Amino acid sequence: MIGVLASTTCHDPVAPTGPPGITIVAGAGVADSIDARPAQALLVEVHTAEGATAGGSVVRFSGLPTSGGPFPQTSVRVGRIDAQPTQSFAVDTTDGHGRARVLVALGAVAGQGGVEITVPEFGFSDTAGYVIHPGNGVRVVSLPEDTVVAVSHSFALSASLRDRYGNARQDPVIFEGDSASATVSPSGTVTGAAIGRARIRVHDTSGRADTTWVAVVPQATIAAITPTGIAIVDLDGSNYRAIPGVAAAAWVDWNAAGDTLVFSSSDYDSWLYVSTLTGPPRRLIADSTALLSEYRPQYSGDGQWIYFGGRAFGQSQAIWRVRSDGSSLERIGPASGSYDDAQPAPSSDGLRSAFLSTRCCYPNLGLFVLDIQTGLVDSLVAAALTPRWSPGDSLIGFVMNGIWVTRPDGQGLRLVTAIGRPYDQGFDWSPSGEWIIARGPSEYLELIRVADGLTLLLPHLRNLARPAWRP
Repeated sequence: MIGVLASTTCHDPVAPTGPPGITIVAGAGVADSIDARPAQALLVEVHTAEGATAGGSVVRFSGLPTSGGPFPQTSVRVGRIDAQPTQSFAVDTTDGHGRARVLVALGAVAGQGGVEITVPEFGFSDTAGYVIHPGNGVRVVSLPEDTVVAVSHSFALSASLRDRYGNARQDPVIFEGDSASATVSPSGTVTGAAIGRARIRVHDTSGRADTTWVAVVPQATIAAITPTGIAIVDLDGSNYRAIPGVAAAAWVDWNAAGDTLVFSSSDYDSWLYVSTLTGPPRRLIADSTALLSEYRPQYSGDGQWIYFGGRAFGQSQAIWRVRSDGSSLERIGPASGSYDDAQPAPSSDGLRSAFLSTRCCYPNLGLFVLDIQTGLVDSLVAAALTPRWSPGDSLIGFVMNGIWVTRPDGQGLRLVTAIGRPYDQGFDWSPSGEWIIARGPSEYLELIRVADGLTLLLPHLRNLARPAWRP
């Protein structure tokens, strides 16, 4: 228990008898700011169980730790009267009146603090309590510093004036937004208004300020590869869940209805599987086919076909497709011969398929377009990876360090992402065709606006790769 604060005089009164145990005479119950050193020492008086004055007894004073954290600080420091430095622990010996005392210094963490007082000789203990207030404000802090919110969704921004140790004060702060992408209320509620990047400035009346950046993203869902399988998550980071029964995957794509996924098990010797998102995955193509491996599947625009790279015994990789139920397996396009035709990407109208091949520029993979009805092949770009048609088929995107787009006739080639920023293989278009989602050098997913390259970093979507945008 915390002892009752007693009044003090210029000299200690003689108290030959008193209540058994420890009596806190003075110096407890102080309320002051961080690092304060009260002029009054913590003074205690000790009496034996019989009430006699306990002179010559060792009294231990220990500052209690602050709450929280693996290595909490001492809430109140103590020190001997004859030794000015304070620390977490000090010892004094009672005088002839049974009294012992230590200097006190309040700690750096605002809140409740205390000093535990023990007399090991008699097994006595008590606690002196203190209230530690924040110091003078030195900076404004807003949290989170960089976050994401979906259009029309909201979150509460936390902001406060802090002292030199980071303790929050109760001073009012002002929230201001300067972007059309998000609004902020006087109380700090941020609401996404339009896709883009918003800045929220928080300041006090003295001009001390901090900034929070907010990426405003579409209300959308993606599937992506994880180190342990496939995950589905909303772009704002909510509703994360793993696809059951999938322990490893290398490539994933949605069907047109957004209720089924197709994926390959590896980038090397691989099979194709489909999942309904809730049940266990099943093998797409019967085991009796002549294919030895199946790679990197993509659904056709109408969801009726799945295109993939397939390798038969003794042959190079070629372009194949199969019905979404696993039937009607067929190789399309010319025989690959000694070169590899890989990574097919069907157009949304089902008439063409982009693909990669070493037929032009071994060991590089060039970008080609196959007319599925006639079998004619056009060469577009000399080096590319993981092509994907935009919705409406006006552009073909591909990765080659950065993310590029070109028209299907090979004209209009341009780099969408910033120069010098390499991107991983595998990306997808938003259903509107305005945005591309990909994994960038930051090692988390990014949204890139195709028109002007505006990039929205999504730091909450880490450890995800090869994203597929749900239709």
